[in-house]
Amino acid sequence: MKDVGLLRDEYLNLLDCEHSEQVYQSLLEENSRLIPREFVQNHGLHLSLVLRKLQLGADYKSDFFYFSKSSDDWNAIHVEIEKPQSKFFRGNTNELHSDFKTALHQIKKWEAWFSRDNQHNFLSALSAVQVPIEMAQNPTHNKYVLVFGRRKEYAENQIRRSIIASYESENFKIISFDSLVEDLKNKNDLYIGSRHNEYVDLLTDEIIDPNLFVWMEPTHLRVSRTLQAKLAEDPYPNFRAPGDGLGGTGACKNAANKVQVRSD
Repeated sequence: MKDVGLLRDEYLNLLDCEHSEQVYQSLLEENSRLIPREFVQNHGLHLSLVLRKLQLGADYKSDFFYFSKSSDDWNAIHVEIEKPQSKFFRGNTNELHSDFKTALHQIKKWEAWFSRDNQHNFLSALSAVQVPIEMAQNPTHNKYVLVFGRRKEYAENQIRRSIIASYESENFKIISFDSLVEDLKNKNDLYIGSRHNEYVDLLTDEIIDPNLFVWMEPTHLRVSRTLQAKLAEDPYPNFRAPGDGLGGTGACKNAANKVQVRSD
């Protein structure tokens, strides 16, 4: 795990460079403590798993997605990242910049897609992740996060702050790229995954949270040979699949015997 101070400095220095959105996407994937934690409920970020570039039907794709649950319901959090150099306002005015208008419209298109009775099919496609299955029957609420621009564009201007805040709601938060380094020391690393029709491809080579292998069916996972070898060592023998007695196999070792393995 990279030193918090070093990660913070490297990240903030990179924000001053006008790179493409994909550069910042890759940076967050490689340093997952930087990924937003908005709308996380009391059970935490579910399975410590974030899915990258998750498809919403044929036309849309979120940059990051994760679940978070309580005892009563789920939040399904969809994250859109733009660029640090994207602008909220036009020049020295309080008129919205086209960058910001376009980003807001993207979120509205996601909301509209779900309003067209797509919720059931979307959640069905994620049934391997929304576990345990008995809790998946609880209500799921879609939430949206836009990571956009730099704080310095509005921090000292109360009118600008209020204009940006007016677009937020109980289901939608707007945060700057600067905010991603807040409270880094209390943020854990996360698994990065990619959903495919028949499995979730875990792109992380470390065992970050053994609970993922307790609750997810291992045959729904594909991992690297490196991660499979680490699972086979059963480093968390006290973590067992539900219903597995004390004499059973640990969840990690069980997963090592059942997961699909990439040839990378």
